[in-house]
Amino acid sequence: MQPCPTNCAGSHGEVSFDDCAPIRHYGEISKLYVGRIDGADFTNVDLIGEWTTRLSDTVDTADSIRTLYGMGEMPAPEQTEKLVSRGEYAYSPFTFNFTFAVDDTNDTNFEYMLATYCNQRRKVWFEMSDGMLYGGNTGIELTLKGHMPHGKVRADVEKIIFTGKWKSQFDPLRTLSPMF
Repeated sequence: MQPCPTNCAGSHGEVSFDDCAPIRHYGEISKLYVGRIDGADFTNVDLIGEWTTRLSDTVDTADSIRTLYGMGEMPAPEQTEKLVSRGEYAYSPFTFNFTFAVDDTNDTNFEYMLATYCNQRRKVWFEMSDGMLYGGNTGIELTLKGHMPHGKVRADVEKIIFTGKWKSQFDPLRTLSPMF
């Protein structure tokens, strides 16, 4: 990622297009990785060895990370625009949010959802269906919230809906997931 320029003569950045073999990525958040806020950052989020020592759905240490399976999305972020002097605009940091639906609503997952009512901050990484992992070495710091709406039709599959919101100047960093 290029840093933002500190004066008017900032870098223009590079772009790349391939007429024969364009690279495309596809939607759907398929996994959420959730760690405690006091957990250590990764040295290199690309290394499977760092993940295997931390991924656990039952062990509770500062560095343990839970894996949630489901389907989710992160729509375009919101940003406030304010007119300032000289007819220019000032912009707030982006406000990002995601929703993630877990359809395995067993008692353990329901209890995990209830624990989100305590408003504890978490570190989150999300993995897309094509294997891209977002969150970088530090994860995305946010308050993960869960709830379980109930449908009115008998055939509706109930889901635990997790949501997260955070502010940042940039999209989360990405890499190919070592778990993919």
